[in-house]
Amino acid sequence: MARDRASPALLSAQAAIDGAPDARLAGYLNFCITNALAAHETATPLLDGLIRKTGAVRRDHSGNVDYAYGTAGVLHSETASVMRLTDFDIPERRALCDRATKKAGAPS
Repeated sequence: MARDRASPALLSAQAAIDGAPDARLAGYLNFCITNALAAHETATPLLDGLIRKTGAVRRDHSGNVDYAYGTAGVLHSETASVMRLTDFDIPERRALCDRATKKAGAPS
């Protein structure tokens, strides 16, 4: 069997990133930057823009739960079995972070 086929878990993770609200996407970028899985110089301006757009990080420290989930790398918080970015190996994490970076850079 070919190794280049994505596992169901990876496909589910990709779908979670593709469907993520902007605040969670900002959290994913934060996770990726913090864990050196995305280029700081590319991802940070996108993260800053999403934070401004969504108000995900507020001065009064009242947080946005989607941003918090994303920062923790949580992909599916709605299900009993929580899937996280850390469930994947490093190359898959990098690919998922690339996907999040590309989504954040796409015109909305």
